[in-house]
Amino acid sequence: MKPEILERLLMDRALGRLDPDAEVLLADYLANDPAAATQARELQETVRLATEVMRNPAPVVEMPTQIHRLVWRHRAEQALALAASFVIGVGLTALVIHANLPRENVAVVRPPTIAKIQPALVKGKIESLPFWSNQRIYLLASAAANSKEKAQ
Repeated sequence: MKPEILERLLMDRALGRLDPDAEVLLADYLANDPAAATQARELQETVRLATEVMRNPAPVVEMPTQIHRLVWRHRAEQALALAASFVIGVGLTALVIHANLPRENVAVVRPPTIAKIQPALVKGKIESLPFWSNQRIYLLASAAANSKEKAQ
């Protein structure tokens, strides 16, 4: 007998769907073939266990209502949004007030007037300083201001 046909017959027998005549013939075949008989017992046990599991359904678990938790979360989000709005408002108000304060007491930093004293010494000093240094910028600004004063 072909294995595919034998498997279908064994499945029908395990499920109780085999004709009585075919069942007698299959029983005779299984008596002569021990490997097929072992396969038939395994298939019968598998169907029995599956049927048993299907007859005892799992208990239904009811989901708890989460409405109270969602209401609490919504209120917390509203409170945090209100607090964030308050902090942003206070920060913007502080910036506006700081920008509009009168600047009477602010000291103006002017470059040193070293260039008036000794131009050759200052030129040598400027060339010896690093290109992007603050001192070099101040000395160049002072020399430029001094040359403008001499031109007038």
